[in-house]
Amino acid sequence: MDLLAKFKGSMLGLAIGDALGAPLEGLKAGHIKELFRRVSGFVDPEVIFKRKPWRYIPKGVYTDDTQQALCLSESLVRCYGFNAKDFIKTFLKLWEFDEEKQLRAFRRTGVVFKKVMEGYQGGKELFSAGEPSAGIGAGMRVAPVGLYFYEDNELLVKSAIEQALITHTDPRAIALSGSIAWLVGNALNEGWEGLKTKDKIEQLIDAVFEIEKKIETDYIAYLPARVYDYFGLFYKSVVAFRHWQGMEKEIVFQQIVNLANQAFPRQKITSPAQNFALACGITSVFLGLTSSDFETGVIEAINLGRDADSLGAITGAILGARFGEEGIPVEWRESLKNAEQISLWACALYQKSFNGLKLRNLVELEKELTEFVVKEQKRFYERMLSKGEFVPEPEIKKADRKPSKLNKAQIKFLKGKKKYKIKREKSPWRRWED
Repeated sequence: MDLLAKFKGSMLGLAIGDALGAPLEGLKAGHIKELFRRVSGFVDPEVIFKRKPWRYIPKGVYTDDTQQALCLSESLVRCYGFNAKDFIKTFLKLWEFDEEKQLRAFRRTGVVFKKVMEGYQGGKELFSAGEPSAGIGAGMRVAPVGLYFYEDNELLVKSAIEQALITHTDPRAIALSGSIAWLVGNALNEGWEGLKTKDKIEQLIDAVFEIEKKIETDYIAYLPARVYDYFGLFYKSVVAFRHWQGMEKEIVFQQIVNLANQAFPRQKITSPAQNFALACGITSVFLGLTSSDFETGVIEAINLGRDADSLGAITGAILGARFGEEGIPVEWRESLKNAEQISLWACALYQKSFNGLKLRNLVELEKELTEFVVKEQKRFYERMLSKGEFVPEPEIKKADRKPSKLNKAQIKFLKGKKKYKIKREKSPWRRWED
């Protein structure tokens, strides 16, 4: 397969997985089943956002997962490799608030990323603003590192770790970043796809061991002492891939949830798609490594809900590198916003320069798309109001609200009784997805 096709496949795969999962973000797997039975492509976002029209996102629009990857791509090509300071500056250009248009170019950024950007904006030094979070923010954007350094494993791992340190100072999140970059880079190498899955798993296990070792020996000075106990936990989950190969996906997902809960998450893990390196991160790596084709793997990922956009983005980046641009359904490529520009960024990473490419200014490109999203949100909001399908919370009269069966005084009294228990209705599909 043509190498450039794999570069394009990885970047388009990341953006398409992100855009497919964006409307499903926050939904539980059971809710997705209830709404769509099974998602097999781009969904009608109006079905999802009727009660929350301010969160509406049009079909084919990607989120900050892809935007951060594009920032990383621009910085890599401009600096002929990874330059942490330049990467932060690239982030800050998109983060800057446009007073005239009253918006930022970034869309749907998380709490950790916002805090980090505010820190660097306020003058914090390199690697000093990162948060001790085990989220997947560093992993969802790292694919361009794997593409750019696919021929140099040492620089690949070093750059993947350092780009992660800009926002995350937890070894679980950093190890995830390194493993995704390693997988994307190796997927480009001739003969990789011809290997048996069990051999790929063994190579990944060895790579993760070396990545965690490098984080501990070379970068521990940048990590807070309270995360030292988390070394080895990502490796432990990847080792489990040996036993998961050939298992039914439902069982694998349950195993991921069980292992994640043993890895000191901040909150209980109930889904393999939660924003945790040992949940959503491990799920995306497993699906990216073991899926038989792009479409099957990405559909499996986004139907898990929760952090569906990031899960789709990471899975899509790995599978795109494996199966190339032609492995992605044509309809998905045609539905993606800015698909042509994303392909050109893949070309820039491939040739390691901007020469001959009609690339638009990244800030202008993303502001334009964000303006489009904001306008569509307003139209949808007004449409829901005019139809009477949405009523803002302050306008709902108390009398219109569903009356509770017990008042506060009764509940307080009954809680003192041993036999009292509030019954919770459960839908028939509630299992681990709940």
